Amino acid sequence: MAKKGVFMSIIHSMTGSASKLVNSQLANINIDISSVNGRYLEIYLKLPDNLRHLDSKLRALCQEKLTRGKLDCYITYALNAQASLNIDVNQLEALSEALNQVEKTIPNACNLNPMEILQYPGILKQPANIQDLIDEQVLENFAKALDSLVKTRESEGEKLKLALQVRLDLIEKQADLIEAQLTNLTKIEREKILKKIEDLKIEIDPQRIEQEVAIIAQKADVEEEYDRLRAHIKEVRSIIDKGGICGKRLDFMMQEFNRESNTLASKASNLDITRIAVELKVLIEQMREQVQNIE
Repeated sequence: MAKKGVFMSIIHSMTGSASKLVNSQLANINIDISSVNGRYLEIYLKLPDNLRHLDSKLRALCQEKLTRGKLDCYITYALNAQASLNIDVNQLEALSEALNQVEKTIPNACNLNPMEILQYPGILKQPANIQDLIDEQVLENFAKALDSLVKTRESEGEKLKLALQVRLDLIEKQADLIEAQLTNLTKIEREKILKKIEDLKIEIDPQRIEQEVAIIAQKADVEEEYDRLRAHIKEVRSIIDKGGICGKRLDFMMQEFNRESNTLASKASNLDITRIAVELKVLIEQMREQVQNIE
């Protein structure tokens, strides 16, 4: 099942990055997320001590929006002065009354500057719910950063999709060349045998020649591999067009492509098919490298 926000016609890369900087009256919050390819969803969170209790919630947000890739997430924050310097008016008034009484008893005894007053216990206080407010802002903006990351991975995925389609077209052209070889395979083998007989200057029963041609042609027959190659091309096109979370399926198809190209190379009876098999292996390897980055 596709993750929330994933359209099935879209391919997502596992490579991307996103940042979110929030300057509020409460705090300055900085969020950085980077993503690279990985077999599974690996989440690495680097949080200040005051946010470690959000670890499970942040991981849940990642798992909601992504299925594969290695994520490195960095979150830092700093309280603004308005949030960190709240004066307890009641305590300040009580301190003022006490100072007035001291002043009446001992004149000029209370020459205090404002900084000394702020240092008096209880004058400065932190709102009881300030951590809850910070948590709320962090979770909200982390989700927004993840949405930006998804869009980045989507954009990279579109580039990968186009690159795969180009390679697939080239593989299909190689399949066309194999098809052209299939019709001439028996003829080519017959000509090889007749050339050898001519070089050796010997006479052989024509029926015997045809038997040898049939045996060699059967060993060199790649029609089955050709049919499977065509089927794989069709399947990969279908996967790419459907999109969604398809990286593992495409990786499996690359293995199937490799199997057919290896068999073609081992059964090749002429240089043309050998060249085609080599070219196929090059194209398949290029596709495989690109597929490694698909979610």
